[in-house]
Amino acid sequence: MQAIFQVIANGDDITKTIQDRILRIRTVDKPGLESDSCEIELDDRDGKIQFPPKGAMLRISLGWQGEGLAFLGEYAIDEIALKGPPASVIIRGRPANLRATSKTHRYGSWENAKLADIVGDVARRNKWTPACGIDVVVPRADQFGESDLHFITRLSRQYGATATIKAGKLIVAARGAGKSASGLPLATITLTPSQLLDYTITFPDRANFVAVRTKVHDVKTGKKIDLVIPNPDAPAGASAVHTERHAFASPEAAKAAGNARLQKLNQHTAKSTMVMQGRADFAAEETVALQGFKKEADGDFLIDSVTHTYSGRSWETEVELNAGNKGKAKVGHGKKPAKKINLIVPSAGN
Repeated sequence: MQAIFQVIANGDDITKTIQDRILRIRTVDKPGLESDSCEIELDDRDGKIQFPPKGAMLRISLGWQGEGLAFLGEYAIDEIALKGPPASVIIRGRPANLRATSKTHRYGSWENAKLADIVGDVARRNKWTPACGIDVVVPRADQFGESDLHFITRLSRQYGATATIKAGKLIVAARGAGKSASGLPLATITLTPSQLLDYTITFPDRANFVAVRTKVHDVKTGKKIDLVIPNPDAPAGASAVHTERHAFASPEAAKAAGNARLQKLNQHTAKSTMVMQGRADFAAEETVALQGFKKEADGDFLIDSVTHTYSGRSWETEVELNAGNKGKAKVGHGKKPAKKINLIVPSAGN
């Protein structure tokens, strides 16, 4: 099959204009603000490529001949680079919904406020539509000389969530919850080895933690009190404990931060890279169910990033996965250490 593309710049379809100059188109979808990106590399063999204006909007779509195009994203040009030899021009873009005001340092405080209300305040002053799928009360949140982008990202992480901007919406949703910010279930995509061009799945033992220790500041005594959150998904015999550096103002805030850290640690207990022919049905934060690899590897993983690359009229999709909130720490750990290790399963009759 032959891959096809479409690039619309400030409302004008420039696909035919750049058709014979395209060296590469790449888009990256990740959770979090300012993490999505695009890159278009053009052949400048005759020096006739003109610099596009920064801030120009690019709408990028990829697809297969006879099957149509899939819209991947809209980006604002924020960087232009020259490369050579041979000479080429590289145009890079970031999400088009981000405004300069969202990067301005601000000051503010919220006390005993719902996370959804804080998200709403930040969204409205940047002319975004708020969407928060987490029902939690924040004891106290302070924004001191901090941009809205940094503040809402930091606050979301404390509650095991991620913040992103899509189509003019500021979306805060729990990582690995299997639901969108509106509460609707996210689709689970099944992948088998036969669907892939290349793959790796890794299970590092160093990522195993039995608990997370957080600290709470006791306003009455002025002392710091330890709060330990056990990891129910840790393998038998695990002993490592992760300790958070900073103390929190309340047990609720410390517990939320500890649970969020525990989820992140569990996500690091496995990672995978899957490469396949171009598909547009993957997105960051969706769940992928692996089947037919090995019984230890099969199961649900969480998408960390999706990279689409168009080059030479071919289209490949690379999906980075993590182990999800419960992790895969028990992979390779039995109830008791085996006295004898057999790496090869004997054939029947031997």
